[in-house]
Amino acid sequence: MKLSTRSTYGIRALIELAFAAGHGPISAAHIAQRQDLSIAYLEQLLHRLKRQGLVTSIRGPRGGYLLAKEPQKISIADVVTVLDRANGNGATRHGRRRVVPGRVRVESKDAHRQAQCIAQAVWRCVHERLMASLGAVTLQDLCDEVRAEAGEPLDHRYVFHI
Repeated sequence: MKLSTRSTYGIRALIELAFAAGHGPISAAHIAQRQDLSIAYLEQLLHRLKRQGLVTSIRGPRGGYLLAKEPQKISIADVVTVLDRANGNGATRHGRRRVVPGRVRVESKDAHRQAQCIAQAVWRCVHERLMASLGAVTLQDLCDEVRAEAGEPLDHRYVFHI
């Protein structure tokens, strides 16, 4: 399975903000340039993340975006849920369909409906497992992975006993 473009771009932007933590706000233009993203699209994503409390913004010439929480407190499931929300009420695209009770169906339609229910149950189960897995991965974990792949030392990887 693949994450949506929306989630992937959002995660990339949050990693940039996590790397810049403690150095002040980062502009959307700077993030867009470093990640080779459309600034207009990135600003839409950052606005969603801000509305849900994952980032904050500071206005002005030296303004920009900051993480609203520590990277280890932001799970990838949080990001995916915020960015891939289909509507404003919290339901995701993978939510349940409404079943209308009391409808009379022909037997062949019943078989088709049963097949649809089974398929929906399978996808719901896959979605729940995927979200549980994404919930176990934090923004800090991804930052550590990026640093490790780039060959940068991680502070917590080395323990010296004297």
